[in-house]
This record gives sequence, C-alpha cells and structure tokens, in this order.
Amino acid sequence: MGIQQIRDDMMYLAGQLAHRSAQTQDERAAADFIARRMREYADEVTQERFFAIENYPYLFASYYSEFLVVGILSIWWPLVAFLYGIVVFITYLAEFMGFQVFSRFFPKFESQNVCAHFSAPKTDKVILVTAHYDSGCASPLTLPHVVPWLRFLHLMVLGAMVILSATCLVEGLYPASATAWLIQLRWLCVLFLGSCSLGLFYAAARGEDIRGANSNASGVSALLQLAACFQREPLQNSTVQLIATGSHEVWMSGIRHYLANHPPDKKKTYILNLESVGAGRLHYLQGEGMLHYTSGNKTLINIAERLSPEFGATAARLRALPTEAHVPLLHGYKVMTLMGLDDQGLPPNWNQVTDRVAEVDETAIEHAANFAEKLLRTLDKE
Repeated sequence: MGIQQIRDDMMYLAGQLAHRSAQTQDERAAADFIARRMREYADEVTQERFFAIENYPYLFASYYSEFLVVGILSIWWPLVAFLYGIVVFITYLAEFMGFQVFSRFFPKFESQNVCAHFSAPKTDKVILVTAHYDSGCASPLTLPHVVPWLRFLHLMVLGAMVILSATCLVEGLYPASATAWLIQLRWLCVLFLGSCSLGLFYAAARGEDIRGANSNASGVSALLQLAACFQREPLQNSTVQLIATGSHEVWMSGIRHYLANHPPDKKKTYILNLESVGAGRLHYLQGEGMLHYTSGNKTLINIAERLSPEFGATAARLRALPTEAHVPLLHGYKVMTLMGLDDQGLPPNWNQVTDRVAEVDETAIEHAANFAEKLLRTLDKE
C-alpha cells in the first residue's frame, strides 16, 4: 500500500498495457490484473461477463439519421412523420439516459466487471464504490477546444429534433400553414441532424486508442487502495462492494449491467464513484448530467463538505461529460462522484493522447483514496 503500489498499478494499467479499450484483449488483461490485486485483500472477488455494443457513436448517429426519414415522410404524410419523429425522439432520450432500446439490436461483444466484497458485523448500509477501468478513444470530439461545447451541441441536436417534429404537426393539422419558411426550417433541421450524424461517424472512424492514465487508471488505483484499507480495518455497519466496471466508454455499459443484474436496495445503498482523480484539483460533485441535471446524495455531499477543509476538496457541478454516476443517478440511487478537475471544470487530458502516466500525480491518487476512506468511515458511523 502507498505511493509505490499506486505507481506499480498505474504502470501496468496505463504503461505496460497500450490501452484498455472496451471489449479488447487489453481490457480483459486489465480486468484479470485488477481481480488478482483485489484477491490480495478480499476473500470474495468475482469477474462477471456481460455483452455491450461496440461503438455508441454509431448508435447515436443512427438515431440522427432517422430524422431524414421523418423529413421524407413529411412530404406526403406530415402527421405520420410527426408521430414517427416523436417515437425516435423519446427512444433517443431513453437511450441517452442509460436505458437500452434500439441498442438491444446492435451487435454486442464481451466485457467484464470485477467486484470485491467486504462483509461487516452489521449490514445497516450497503456501500458501492465504483471506478471504470476501460480507457476511451481520442477523436475530433475530444479535442480540448471541442469538449466544452459538447453539451451545447447536444442541446442543439435535441432542439432540431423537436422543431422538425413540430413543423410536421403544424402542417398536418393546418395544411395551409405549409409555407416556404416552414418547409425550409424543417429541412434545415434535417440537414443539421444529418451533419451531426456524419460527424459522429467520422469521429468514430478517426478514434485512436489511448492509455487512459488519468481516465481512469487513476480511479482504479484509488479503488485498490481502498481495498487494502478495508482489509486492514473493515467497516462495522456497512457491507462494501468495490466494483471496477468495464465498457464504460461504450455508454456506461458496465454499471448498467451491474445495476440491472444486482439491483441494490435504494433505501440503504450509497454509491461513491472514483473517476479521473490523478490530476487536477480534487472535487466532490454536487450534481451532474449533460441533459438532465441530477443532484448528488445530500448525505454524501454533507460529509464531503465537512471533510473538505482537511483534504482541500472543493464542491463542483459537472455538465459537460457523463460519468459512471450518470446511470445510477437517473435511476434514483444515492450517488456522489470524486473527480479531479482543471481550471475549466473538466478532468485533465480527458480522452486525449496526452493522458499518459507521466501526466498523473500518484500523491493525488493517494490523497483521493484517503479522502474516500475517511468519507466512507464517517458514513458508516452515521
């Protein structure tokens, strides 16, 4: 345990392995490594296989492309086009919020979660600590000057979907309203959504596997530090599950699989997410969500606030990117994320080729692990 162990873990996960991209042999090697390390501290460690789609930008691009069909249908049957557009819009929102709809019909490939279980004399609470271990891809959409605009672009996409469908409804109910400007507005929306679809296809095709040192080998290293802490001094009132999830970068598939197959009791379960804690200043997220803002759990936030003077942690809100907490927050679980953020409020080197071991501070990972341990021990006693 300590800085040297963190350095060793980081060197394997983000140094010896060229990448940990979802559903690859290197991701599987990372899962095997994490399981071996977990078994040094926990008697009960499981590796659970699941299957997930390969590339979610293709999925979202397919949704955007469907609005070309809406535009074509509107030429003859505007009300039919409106109904079809609304169905696509609603299913897209469901998909974006972590529910599988049309993604069920996409080809799926194998990934795995790793879970270590720590029992307690009492089980008043259940604590899940999560950290995804797969790495992402650098693409035109993850360039530093593009990332701050992702949320705004997504809101524009949603607006175009709504406006396009609305023009179909207006024309269907009032045929005389089919003026030139209404038709032009509709096809302008179709053109914008088609451009976004092509952009996603292009970005996915130009993706480059990265080492993912900060995102999220750092979170996994902190998770392993917690395993050592809970072996040395178990919690007395809380069962603990340390979960390293796979395929996070294909729309949070690992955590979706875990919650679907092992649904925790929402009343007594708390989830702490460790993500990108190896660079930037340590923050606890009061809320997050690219589309629908969801507040973190008040109990966890209050504890973090009380401990913040000791650890120098700062409160923040994250709207630019989805984290591992995105799905459990939307499902009503008690969740909070610990994350390192830069001056722009973003995790440093997120999905960039510069996300290497040399850019990570092992003392920051140890500091985040210590903060998480103190937070969870305080929660255990309350």
